[in-house]
Amino acid sequence: MATTRTAPINTNADDLEMVGGKGRSLAQMIRAGFDVPDGFLLTTGAYRDFVVEHGLQEQILTLAKPEVVDGRASFEKASSAIQALFSQHELSDSVVKDLRQAYESLPGRPAVAVRSSANAEDLPGFSFAGQQETYLNVRGADAVIAAVRNCWASLWTGQAIAYRHEMGIASDAVAMAVVVQTMVPADIAGILFTANPATGNRHEMIINASYGLGEAVVGGQVTPDTFIIDRTSMTVKEMMLGPKEHKIVSDGDDGTRLLDVAAGERDVASLSEPQLAELANLAAKVEVHFGGEPQDIEWAIKDGKISLLQSRPVTNLPPQPLEVVWEPPEGIRGLVRRQIVENIPDPVTPLFDELYIHRGLAGRKPGRKSGYTSLHGFAYQIAGFSEQETDEEFFRALRTARETAAKTPEVQAQEKHDLALFLESLSTSERADFDAMASKLDPDRVAHLVTMPDSDNPTYTAFHKTQTNEAQHKDWRERAIPELEGAAQKWRQVDITTADDGTLLQGLRELADAEGWYWASNGGHTFGVAKSTDDQLQCFLRETLPDHHFTSGQFLSGFKSRIMQSNEDLFAICKSIRADRSLYETVVVTPARRLGAELKKHPAGAELLASIDAYLQIYGHQGYSLDFGEPTQIDDPSALFVTLKGMVSRKDYDPKQHQEQARQKRDQAMQKIGELLDGLAYWQFLYRLWFTGKYYPIREESCFVLGTAWPVLRPMAAELGRRFVEVGTLAQADDIYFLRTDEIEPAIDARVKGKGIEAYGKLATERRELRERQKHLHPPGTLPPEISQNPGVKFKETQVVNDPGSDTLMGIPVSPGTIRAPASVIMNQAQFDQMQPGSILVCPMTSPAWTQLFAHASGLVTDIGGILGHGSIVAREYGIPAVVGTGTSTTRIKSGQEIEINGDTGTVMLVD
Repeated sequence: MATTRTAPINTNADDLEMVGGKGRSLAQMIRAGFDVPDGFLLTTGAYRDFVVEHGLQEQILTLAKPEVVDGRASFEKASSAIQALFSQHELSDSVVKDLRQAYESLPGRPAVAVRSSANAEDLPGFSFAGQQETYLNVRGADAVIAAVRNCWASLWTGQAIAYRHEMGIASDAVAMAVVVQTMVPADIAGILFTANPATGNRHEMIINASYGLGEAVVGGQVTPDTFIIDRTSMTVKEMMLGPKEHKIVSDGDDGTRLLDVAAGERDVASLSEPQLAELANLAAKVEVHFGGEPQDIEWAIKDGKISLLQSRPVTNLPPQPLEVVWEPPEGIRGLVRRQIVENIPDPVTPLFDELYIHRGLAGRKPGRKSGYTSLHGFAYQIAGFSEQETDEEFFRALRTARETAAKTPEVQAQEKHDLALFLESLSTSERADFDAMASKLDPDRVAHLVTMPDSDNPTYTAFHKTQTNEAQHKDWRERAIPELEGAAQKWRQVDITTADDGTLLQGLRELADAEGWYWASNGGHTFGVAKSTDDQLQCFLRETLPDHHFTSGQFLSGFKSRIMQSNEDLFAICKSIRADRSLYETVVVTPARRLGAELKKHPAGAELLASIDAYLQIYGHQGYSLDFGEPTQIDDPSALFVTLKGMVSRKDYDPKQHQEQARQKRDQAMQKIGELLDGLAYWQFLYRLWFTGKYYPIREESCFVLGTAWPVLRPMAAELGRRFVEVGTLAQADDIYFLRTDEIEPAIDARVKGKGIEAYGKLATERRELRERQKHLHPPGTLPPEISQNPGVKFKETQVVNDPGSDTLMGIPVSPGTIRAPASVIMNQAQFDQMQPGSILVCPMTSPAWTQLFAHASGLVTDIGGILGHGSIVAREYGIPAVVGTGTSTTRIKSGQEIEINGDTGTVMLVD
């Protein structure tokens, strides 16, 4: 055991293992000349000696394991037991002596702050803020000694153990140093970020300030003043005064207390402009000292003097935001985010942009251009619209076309054909009711009156293309799907390890072409027919019963779909886990990112993993984006594990709950509409419901096929990328997605000669970084914005333009009902584990891989979406209210914020 375990606060020992993150940072700042309160450090060696001396290590490791409580991993019992071990033992005489001498050597033996400084703090990618304890206004050597032991024990709080467990930090690797500093009885204190932590803007600093000690700001006990500082001029560009109702101050010789702030001080800024400038300039110097890395700095001001209490790197800082101009590319009149764009919410990788958006979606006709393009990385559909200046002109043209068509023998024959098919679906009693109604009408006009929509909706033409639709539906099933599956099968037979580079590149091209052609031909058309018929039913309801807020989704649920089948298949796996207690506990307590590896060690894990693999063989080709540069569920099943864990944890969960909720809503809607409509209007409704029902299920079927080729394409791309890494062209294999084919071809030629092209590696890195920055852009729904008023574009939009100052967002009502609950804002699959059961899912959009989250959602709100978007259909099947296409919900709503959504009127109210 060392003779001393204390060190001066300006120690030269920069070893994280010795002094912890906080201690190392403070020592470096003092040596650099910054004004940091005097004090000393107690090294991790003292903690380790204490644990060894009392034989605690084995007990701690035995106790520091989760138990299952209410279907979740809990460390509360472990924490209580471990912290009790510390309270049962005293510090050694030598450590007590060292602490006493170090404290008594401080001038005046002042009140001090005793702060934890764990060796795992401030590691890259980890944030331990607030997980261990700090003790303020500690006076006297005996009180310091007691606070030190309490700091050590706080290494084992429930939240600290849980965080380390989630991050995979081993319990036997952690230790605690302690920082003892002279207290600054601050008049004003707070936090300063040298970059904007919300936006990533490196040209701004953010200062939070309030009266009294900074713990009130750090701990969230007060709403502070917020100042945004322009780093170029070091002046305030924006100021938001918080109410600052309370402040924390020292309480005599021991601890702190909470006081009310005088009314006259609450409405004035806590910091003056000179103080703000001084703080900002000081923070800039701290940032330079730490190598230019943005810093999170705690500071305090007493009698006008600034002291620095801590500085650590800002964790999870977004990339520097881009400044872009949203204008259509030259030669394109307008762009719209719709249809297939719902499956491509994020900026696309360059290779996908070239092979799928610009080449694959162009189809097979020579010289044909794709109907899609990209802008700042985001996929857009090129808008085709006529030049009508007003809605009236647009709809007048539609009415004229409809009236003209209605007089042709072909359309009249089609009407009778459609009506005959509808009547065949009726029961005997229903047919009798229909005949009674029809007997009062002109026999020659019955078919026209029932089937021809009176609506001005532009999608009316879908109603009179039944035979064409059926032929294309047949073509979709018998030609389009087999062609795509055939292309995947052809390239699946290729041994990618022995195929030459050119063959691999050709495979990428052909597979992207096959996927694109599937959608450009009858895959997209089949989707469009389903969407049009749904929209036609919606339009009928809106125009016939405008005061009752009916939506088509109230009547279109309950059919057997891939959506519900995937949920039932996953639930079958869930039940097998619940049946094995050991397996159940393993799944519940193991973080999703490590669950696969843990199951390989479990005695019953092999059988479970085989079931999961079988599930992925059916559903795993579906990604979180259609972009083949993003992993599919087969590549990265961690998000699936998150959902499986949630399903296993909720003992009361059963998919039948969703089916029953959907059925009840549908039955209630049918009963109500039966009371409101009679005669011809009622049979017009039933006909539209029947007609829509013929095509509605096809929507999910057509989209389910998307991505079929990607499990074949991605391994080929990975192999080619790996070869480029070997010769130094790329830094990592998946950089291949950030090159275009006119760059891949020269790289192949160079590799044949045993050479790499280093410039391509740098280019791929730059493009990857650019894409990360593009992900933080929020693309508008239409470009230029004014075309959204064109009636030929308006009905196709998937994003509503909302007032940024309003507490109510408008969207498209797609699944009925009203729910008020906290929000879970989930931006991508990496955040699936942040989905709270019973919350309202708020996200940019949903694709099939997101379906798993609906099992835990009480409602849905999206930025992008339409009446027949994926999220709309899934919400209906799960019986939860949904509002889609709000445009800005993910930027306006925060996780945990209470919101209320109305799936009947399409409103989202921000309650908090």
